Amino acid sequence: MQSFLLSYLNALGGTPPCQHDITERFNIKHSTATGLLGRLCEKGFVEFEADEYDKRVKRVVITQAGRDAAEQTKARLDGMEERLTANFSPEELGTLHTLLDKLVENAKRSGGRCRSREGE
Repeated sequence: MQSFLLSYLNALGGTPPCQHDITERFNIKHSTATGLLGRLCEKGFVEFEADEYDKRVKRVVITQAGRDAAEQTKARLDGMEERLTANFSPEELGTLHTLLDKLVENAKRSGGRCRSREGE
C-alpha cells in the first residue's frame, strides 16, 4: 500500500492532496490513511504542509527520497512485467490487457476494491 501511495503522489502534478483526498482515492478509512502516512513520514518519504487557503488542512507532499523510492519500485515492477510477458506477441498482450480490464470492471461492479492499469 505504501508503494501504491508513493507512486500516486509521484505521478501527481499541481496541488498536493490532503489526507481526505487519499482516503477517497484509495477507498480506505481515515485511521488507515493516518497510519500509512505516519509510516511514510517516519521514513522521510512524505512531509505535511499547511494549505495556503485553509490552515486546518494539511497537504501531503512527497519528498525527494519518496520520489526515489517510487521510481525504484516502478523499475522493479516494469522489469517483472517484462519478464512475465517476454514470450507474448503484441496481439496477445493486447488481448491480455483487454481481458484484465474487463476483470477489473467486473470486480468494481461487484463492490470489490480493485485498481486498473491506469491506477483507477
